[in-house]
Amino acid sequence: MSLMYNLESTWLSLKHHAFRSLLAMLGVVLGVAAVVGMLAVSEGAKRESINRIQQQGVDNIILHSEKPRINESGGEAIFFYGISKNDIAHFNSVFENVKTVVPIVEIRHKSIYVNGRPSDVILAGTTPEFLTVSRSQNADPRGRWLVDTDCILSEMVCSVGVDAARQLFGLEDPLGKTVSVGGTTFKVVGLLKNPLRSKLAGKNDINNMVFVDYETLLSIFNRDFMAVEANYVYVQVENLDYLKNTAGRIRTYLSEVHELPDYTISVPYELLLAEQATQRVFTIVMGSIAAISLLVGGIGIMNIMLANIYERTKEIGTLRALGAPKQTILVQFLFEAVTLTALGGLIGVGIGFLIAVLIKHAAAMPTIVTPGSVIVALTVSILTGIIFGTHPAWKAASLSPIEALRR
Repeated sequence: MSLMYNLESTWLSLKHHAFRSLLAMLGVVLGVAAVVGMLAVSEGAKRESINRIQQQGVDNIILHSEKPRINESGGEAIFFYGISKNDIAHFNSVFENVKTVVPIVEIRHKSIYVNGRPSDVILAGTTPEFLTVSRSQNADPRGRWLVDTDCILSEMVCSVGVDAARQLFGLEDPLGKTVSVGGTTFKVVGLLKNPLRSKLAGKNDINNMVFVDYETLLSIFNRDFMAVEANYVYVQVENLDYLKNTAGRIRTYLSEVHELPDYTISVPYELLLAEQATQRVFTIVMGSIAAISLLVGGIGIMNIMLANIYERTKEIGTLRALGAPKQTILVQFLFEAVTLTALGGLIGVGIGFLIAVLIKHAAAMPTIVTPGSVIVALTVSILTGIIFGTHPAWKAASLSPIEALRR
């Protein structure tokens, strides 16, 4: 029989038993909606977490100076701690896979003043390589970023993050203006912008900071007995394949040189791999839950098809008596089952998309409906119709014409 006949037969069957067909599709609808909605939540959470980790640079090893507890040092007060300049020099000279080492030291105990007004903007000292390592850029072509000669010539200059510039100078042009810190004045020579809005070592917004030369900052404020020579150190590697080995060597070196645990090490690449593994498990669990809904929906489809066979026994017997082969009956009933699940799948995709939108706005969670999740959901719904419709279709095709007409 032709495709047109199967379409007409399916339409009449659905039309005559609309409510029952709707109930049969309900399981598939809910199952597909669950698949699309859950995968949207999973994908949104995965991309947000991975993006947050990637902002720190997957080719970086980030060292944090941490003040150890007093009781761990035998009760003695701790004045100096953390990653030192000697450590930084060792990383640069000994480790082959290290591309560059960027120290960052922050001044938190002194406020930045503009026109006599204090602000909560953080002053940090770093090296010219910070621009590349942090994935930042010079926001104003009229200005510039820090250069090596700033230290050599003792230039008292700074580059201001775009958010910090707005806070410090409002709508005024910051280039050429000055900021004052602890009686020392720095001239603004550039604007810094981080398009990813990354946070320095995952803590402070780079766009809301003022940056000066690292050595210059240490020489000026060393008289204030700064406790650390570097709050953070970014170690950028040459080859990502050997990052794990390099991180292990750094851990070994620091554990041998530092008597106290006055540092922590974070490796964004390792965090990225762990996050991806966690998300895979999360996706599998949610997919399994949704698969149960599809299983229930498939059982409903099987029930409705068996009921159709019982009600249409006379029709089947007549077709068989008129010479219709088993294959024709099989295809007809299987076509009806697949149509039911396909329609349920389409409706479920629509509902799943609405669920993702509602979660995004109501719970403020990122949700992303990917084409892959839609294709998977529709494919599974069609396979559900084939799997659970094959037995009823085969049973219909196997009916004896005489027995069917006798009933």
